[in-house]
Amino acid sequence: MARVAASLGISTNRARRLAHTALPAGFASALTGPRVVLVEGATDAAVFGALLDTPVLAVGGKHVLPLAVAVARAHGVDVAAVVLDGDDEHHRAHHGTRRVRDALTGVPVHVLAGDLEAALAGWAGFTEALRRTGSTPGDKDPAAYATAARSAPPPRDGDLAAVVDRITGEVARQARADLTGPATGPPDPSPGPAAG
Repeated sequence: MARVAASLGISTNRARRLAHTALPAGFASALTGPRVVLVEGATDAAVFGALLDTPVLAVGGKHVLPLAVAVARAHGVDVAAVVLDGDDEHHRAHHGTRRVRDALTGVPVHVLAGDLEAALAGWAGFTEALRRTGSTPGDKDPAAYATAARSAPPPRDGDLAAVVDRITGEVARQARADLTGPATGPPDPSPGPAAG
């Protein structure tokens, strides 16, 4: 816990308290692979988990992402990428997105242009696949989202497709680096279309 505290610039007691109260139950025990993609919530994890070959974990909200990254690193797990909602420019959460993005150093951060549902609206097959599950986007049902994401044709264009392509490329680059040593170039710093 001392490594987590040091990386966040807080006391060990506060880091321990935050790790037990702010992160979802079982978060640390789910850190089992060499790398992970971290997302805000359960529906994000359901969709990205269906689209990526890398484990995807929900952290319970964008405000917890810096803590989740520190805990993952303390467990020896690389954070391949972080995905968060850009939220509407006029929404107060948009300012939280900027603060979190600025706090996440050394991790590729991908910001969806709006929120997950806005990104999913641009995925032609998803809405129909979701309807076949008996759910709607407003239900925000993670199991239905995962089923729809697995059964719909992959997203080919739009914000979601671009984020998935960038993460897939970064994970592949990181896997190659595991085998051959560190990459010679820096990670793709582009935070996505809503980085502003």
